[in-house]
Amino acid sequence: MEKKSTRYEHTVVGIAWYRPEQWQRLREISVDQEDLEDAYREWVRNTERAIRELNRNGLQCAKVAVEVEELLQWCQSQNIPVNGEARSRYVTEKLQSEMEEKK
Repeated sequence: MEKKSTRYEHTVVGIAWYRPEQWQRLREISVDQEDLEDAYREWVRNTERAIRELNRNGLQCAKVAVEVEELLQWCQSQNIPVNGEARSRYVTEKLQSEMEEKK
């Protein structure tokens, strides 16, 4: 039986991945900290659930290690606040860079 392909079959989605010891610092520097989970474990649980859902929908997820201070410096260089949109852009750029290096 032939596998049904989806339009997302080769799409890779970058997922920001933080270390537990950096979680509080991320919350401190983020202007949208009310949108971030209070506890790191809660964030991991929710993020892993989201990854499973994306995978079920045919998207490949790649965890992208984020150093919070590097994220802050990047946001400052772009003159943008640290928020969900900025975190997403940063992870996308970092993933693209990592993928280019592997070519």
